[in-house]
Amino acid sequence: QLFKIIELLGLPYADRFQHINYGLVKGMSTRKGTVVFLDDLLDECASKMHSVMRANEEKYQGIADPEHTADVLGMSAILIQDMSAKRIKDYTFNWDRMLSSEGDTGPYLQYTHARLCSLERRVAVGVNPDADMALLTEDAAHSIISLIASYPDVLSAALVSMEPCNIVQYLFKLCHAISSAWNTMRVLGEPDDLAEARLLVYWSARVVLCNGLTLLGLRPLERM
Repeated sequence: QLFKIIELLGLPYADRFQHINYGLVKGMSTRKGTVVFLDDLLDECASKMHSVMRANEEKYQGIADPEHTADVLGMSAILIQDMSAKRIKDYTFNWDRMLSSEGDTGPYLQYTHARLCSLERRVAVGVNPDADMALLTEDAAHSIISLIASYPDVLSAALVSMEPCNIVQYLFKLCHAISSAWNTMRVLGEPDDLAEARLLVYWSARVVLCNGLTLLGLRPLERM
């Protein structure tokens, strides 16, 4: 009916609409009074993330707007949990599932982005697009570069299938590769030429991670 109205209005983009179906969120019922409203969910998630942030007082003091950061983290937790599986798949609403900050979650993706931003702030060298990439002999570097190179294909597949989970699962793989590289691909304290090459890999990964989070409707955090 909506598409027909748009057609009758003569709008030039009327033929480009497509219905995208989703599975059900089980465990909610208006008749049984078990509905969880979005405002309550966002508030609860933000409160939980704020408590997690306060656990590290030193880092907490370095955040300009803790309340806003907690809001973004809470929203990240909800959206990533909601989009981590195929959209047609039903799932049962669970507070622990939505509030989780452990494992593959929205806060984990945000943490990885913030950690990469921190590296860029602390390192002595800058991002050099002409860095000598031949210096990168570590398997960890090759894994990250391979994942970065596959990003356009991931986006194309997500566009065809209309599945946000393709992007979410890709970002988890990228963050796992980055986490695995921290110990073998150090930047701080290394010779400038090697530091520049490694930093370029980390910087490129951060740009892709930032892009992916933005496509999913999230604001990437630089500090948390």
